[in-house]
Amino acid sequence: MTNGQLANALRDLRDFLIIAGYEESHATRYTMIARHIEKLPESVEQMKREGRLDEIPGVGKLIKVYIKEFLDTGTCSKIKEWESEAPLTVLELVRIPGLGAKTARMLYANYGVYSLESLKLALEEGKLDSAPGIGPKTLSNMRDYVSAHGA
Repeated sequence: MTNGQLANALRDLRDFLIIAGYEESHATRYTMIARHIEKLPESVEQMKREGRLDEIPGVGKLIKVYIKEFLDTGTCSKIKEWESEAPLTVLELVRIPGLGAKTARMLYANYGVYSLESLKLALEEGKLDSAPGIGPKTLSNMRDYVSAHGA
């Protein structure tokens, strides 16, 4: 796994946790760590082999475990711990331009939207036409994205 891939995995972890109901102020630390990882002059894989993950700013004992798990398996136990609160497919929603983790959380919590397929159904049924915080432009973006990505 490259540093860029690990950084993206940490950003996905942040988004997933926010959608699942994890405290946002705690989840944002993963974004900060992702930025540090992207700027590293060396591979995080190499740092792991040398036992130096704690040299990455913001990485403590627990986050070091998650980074090792991501590097070894492509996922981490923090995701497994929170999957009972939201399915991992909710990350499909934050891929839509202009749709962030908070809006995806609202869609999941209030409308049961948990994937592109369920978003497509909600849009077709008009369930989101008067959803708070979702205007005509966002609805149009969602429809365009769903259409373009085969859901």
